[in-house]
Amino acid sequence: MDAGLVGLLGGVIGAAVDAVGATASAWITGRKAEKQAEIQSETQLRQALLQIDAERTRALRESRKSAYLAFAEGCHLVYGTLSEAGIKLGGIAASDPPEEREERRLTARRLCNEARTLNRQLDRLQHIVFMEGPSEMGRAAQAATGALVPLFGAVIDWLHAVDNESETPQHGAEQDRAHGEAYGKLLEFLYAASDATLPDIRDR
Repeated sequence: MDAGLVGLLGGVIGAAVDAVGATASAWITGRKAEKQAEIQSETQLRQALLQIDAERTRALRESRKSAYLAFAEGCHLVYGTLSEAGIKLGGIAASDPPEEREERRLTARRLCNEARTLNRQLDRLQHIVFMEGPSEMGRAAQAATGALVPLFGAVIDWLHAVDNESETPQHGAEQDRAHGEAYGKLLEFLYAASDATLPDIRDR
């Protein structure tokens, strides 16, 4: 084979090898860039999902906090109004002038009627707590409203006894007992609400 042909073939083969090498290098570089872009995209997606989850948790916590606070305030209004009625009834003595006795009795009756109205509003607030969840908060709200029932009963019984001038110390003692139980259940609700709105809550 002549030297010119050998030189030519060597040049062609060298160029081909260079071309293949350049193509392979470009392909490897492209694959690396593609893989890096894929990793970066996955990382950004994970970060976005974490951010969405954090925002969702924060919004849930705030929504629950508002519902629990509204319920607690509503419950306290009913409780407080019945307590005021009990104070009025407890201030009635047989030796009081008739007009003073009547004024206290009528005030206690008005307060009982106010408590009934407030209690109807409390039902709606309790439903919101049930919807917000979690289930233990619904149970705590139910226990708090359930404890108001004996308090209502004790105050109404006492009022009827005053109406008939047949009240006894037992009426005041029964109201005090129901009063303490209702307050205890309200506190339990508040403690549960505090736990349920801690920063690390999850949708349960």
